[in-house]
Amino acid sequence: MRFSRALALVLLAVLFQTAWADQVVPSDRVESRLRVRLDANSTSTVVGYLYPGQAARLDQSVSYWYQVTLSDGTSGYVSKSWVQVVPDPVSGAQYLRLGGWNVKKLGHGSSTNFALVAQVIESHFDIVAIVEVMQKGGAHPGYDSLLAQLGARWRGMVTTSPRPNTSAGDAEFYAIVYRDQSVQPCTGWTGLRYLDDNDGSSTGTGPDVFSREPAFGCFAARLASGSTGFDFMLAAYHARWAGGNTQEIGEEVRHVTRAFQAMAQARPGENDRIIVGDFNLVTSRLEQVLGLQIPVLGTASTLNSSGNLSSNLYDHILIHDTTATRELVDIPEILDVRDVAADPRTFYRTVSDHLPIRARFRSDVDDD
Repeated sequence: MRFSRALALVLLAVLFQTAWADQVVPSDRVESRLRVRLDANSTSTVVGYLYPGQAARLDQSVSYWYQVTLSDGTSGYVSKSWVQVVPDPVSGAQYLRLGGWNVKKLGHGSSTNFALVAQVIESHFDIVAIVEVMQKGGAHPGYDSLLAQLGARWRGMVTTSPRPNTSAGDAEFYAIVYRDQSVQPCTGWTGLRYLDDNDGSSTGTGPDVFSREPAFGCFAARLASGSTGFDFMLAAYHARWAGGNTQEIGEEVRHVTRAFQAMAQARPGENDRIIVGDFNLVTSRLEQVLGLQIPVLGTASTLNSSGNLSSNLYDHILIHDTTATRELVDIPEILDVRDVAADPRTFYRTVSDHLPIRARFRSDVDDD
C-alpha cells in the first residue's frame, strides 16, 4: 500500500516534531509578554502570549515570522524581531544542518551582496551545496568571494572544472562549503568528483547525458569531543533548464540516481548518500520521474522578479534510503530568508532568485 503524499508528510512531521524541536524564547527586549498571532502579520488575531522565561517549539520559519507551538498546544506566529532561537536541548544531542542553495549566477555581474549570502549560510547551515557558481575566465570568482566573506571558520570544496567544460558564460562549477568546527572531509577526500559523463568539451567522449552532471564528496560531522560522528556522501546537482520543457528536463533528471550508485562505489559500505540541488521540476513531477516520495516543507523555492514566491518548488534533498539514514531528524524545509534584505525585491536582485533548502541530521551518532 502506498501512502498519499499528504499522509506521508503528516506522519513524518509528527515523528520528527515529537523527537526534535528547536525552541523560541522572548528576546531581552520583551519586558512583559509577546503576542502570538493566528497568522504571520501584525494585524492578525492574538491567540496567546509568550512570557519571558517561557519557551515555545519552533515549527517553521517564514519571512519575518516564526510559526510556534506554545506549551498548551496553541499554534501561532511570533515576530522574529522579538525572539531568539535556542537549539533543541534533548539529551545533549548534537545535530548537523545540511542543505543546498542555488545562489543566482554567483560570480556574474556586480549586484550580489556577498555579506547577505554569507549571513544566510552562517545563520542556517553547517554544510551547504552551492549550485550556479558561474565560470568566468576559467575561474570561480563568486565562490572565492563567498568563502572570503564567510571567513576563517568556513572551508570549501569546488569542482576543478565547470560543466559544460567550456569557456561559455553559462558554464557552472559546483561548490560545497562547510563550517570548520562542525564538519570535516572524510579521510582521503580533498575535492569533489563528477559522476562519469561526457564533460561537454570539444574533446569529451561518450554519451553526454547531463548538461551538468552531479559532483560529490565525503564528509563527517566533527563533534565537540574532537571525534567524528555522522559521516555521509553529499552530491550537488543543477538540472538543465531546457527552456522549461519538463519532458526534456525529466529525461535528464531520471538519470540522477546514478549518483547514488557512484557514491556507493567511491565509498563501499557508506549507506548515507544524499543529493541536494535544483532539479527544475516541481515536487509532484520529480516524484513521478524518479518513482520516489520526496517529502518537503514549503510551497515554493523560486521567486519572481518582485521577490515574491512563485508556484515552483524546484529545490530538493534526496536521500538514498531514509531507513538507512536514521540520523535524519526532520523533513527537508524551504527556508524563507528574504528578510535578510530590505525587501523581497532587493533580495531577488542582490541575493538570489531561489530560497535555500535544509534538513537536520543527528551528528553525534553514525549507523554504518
